[in-house]
Amino acid sequence: MNSGKYSLIFLLLLLVSGGCYKNEPVPIADFSYSGSNQFFVPCVVQFSNSSVNSFSWEWRFGDDSVSYAKEPMHTYRKPGKYEVYLRAYTESTKEWASLIRVVTIKDTVH
Repeated sequence: MNSGKYSLIFLLLLLVSGGCYKNEPVPIADFSYSGSNQFFVPCVVQFSNSSVNSFSWEWRFGDDSVSYAKEPMHTYRKPGKYEVYLRAYTESTKEWASLIRVVTIKDTVH
């Protein structure tokens, strides 16, 4: 009979606490960027992170490069259209949001 009592208490505590995870606000991923050299190669792109409710970030720059900085800089050495992917995580990393923007790098005029 006591094990049923303890199971009920555990269940009530679980319901009151909202489960095993924190009640975190859902993140929103957002960023903008600016580039040196008028976006001609070589181009250094500065990414400005305006994500909300996020505590860690994963950036993929479309050329097999990755960063975990909040606001990274990245140098593109070849022309092309690069899909830049940002994933913004909550403090517990249980929730995340992502955003993709295309950065176009132009070839140098010869």
